[in-house]
Amino acid sequence: MSKLIQCVPNYSEGRRRDVVEAIVDSIETSSRARVVDYSMDVDHNRAVVTIIGEPHDIRKSAYAGAKTAVELIDLNKHEGGHPRVGAVDVIPFTPLREVTMEEAIVLSHDLGKDIADNLAVPVYFYEQSAATSQRSNLADIRKGGFEALKKNGLVGDRKPDLGPPTIHPTAGAVVIGARGPLIAFNVNLATNDMSVAKSIAAKIRSIRGSGEALEGVKAIAVYLKSRDTAQVSTNITLPHLTSMYDVYAFVERQARAMGVDVLESELIGAIRVDALIDSAQSSMKLPGLSKNRVLD
Repeated sequence: MSKLIQCVPNYSEGRRRDVVEAIVDSIETSSRARVVDYSMDVDHNRAVVTIIGEPHDIRKSAYAGAKTAVELIDLNKHEGGHPRVGAVDVIPFTPLREVTMEEAIVLSHDLGKDIADNLAVPVYFYEQSAATSQRSNLADIRKGGFEALKKNGLVGDRKPDLGPPTIHPTAGAVVIGARGPLIAFNVNLATNDMSVAKSIAAKIRSIRGSGEALEGVKAIAVYLKSRDTAQVSTNITLPHLTSMYDVYAFVERQARAMGVDVLESELIGAIRVDALIDSAQSSMKLPGLSKNRVLD
């Protein structure tokens, strides 16, 4: 049985389809790794690509995508609702089959060296790949975005783990790491009042790590200009503890308490069937539903 690992690189481009397609094409043609999903969002101005393959193929494809992004994306001209520090902003690795977390960490370090040595882009390692606990949280590394790195320089706690001591002039920096499964799940509100989304996101963050509901959920508020809608954008980092429905139900309750309905929800990237089963069990109170009862 072959080893399989998942890689979900995020690129700071969600408006120019030709650029995103060039990145995806470089990923697909550089190895036998398979692109199973990709999406782009004009308001976040971000593209997310899901790649699955054997570790050596993933390394080739992730590097090819990064190289293309560095060549085609200029962060000095980039504006969007999502935090970012790089043209290829973050590259996470998740073990899928016959791959240990330690192997995923080694792979992340190898890719970081490829990018630092060949593309002259400074590299930060996060999550399981971080050298220190201060680097484990992506939000801490990304604080202030590309603009903060450009203004303040890569000194002190902003010194990169690998690569040049200055940002790439157009591509910024990249954050790479190994982590467990993550679900990117957004809930769009039937309002353009950002105070509602900010209030809900703050409540989610305030209970994170407290042992209460929504364990392992990160949240920010984003204004979707193209839809004139406020969004609660979340990352579910512990999907075995918190389902998509748990997040949806919490946001819906909080929004309705402020007189606002939920417009819709959206999933970014691919998802494991277990996560869908968990959500179906919760939303329909159907504990007897299991994966072996799903035909496809």
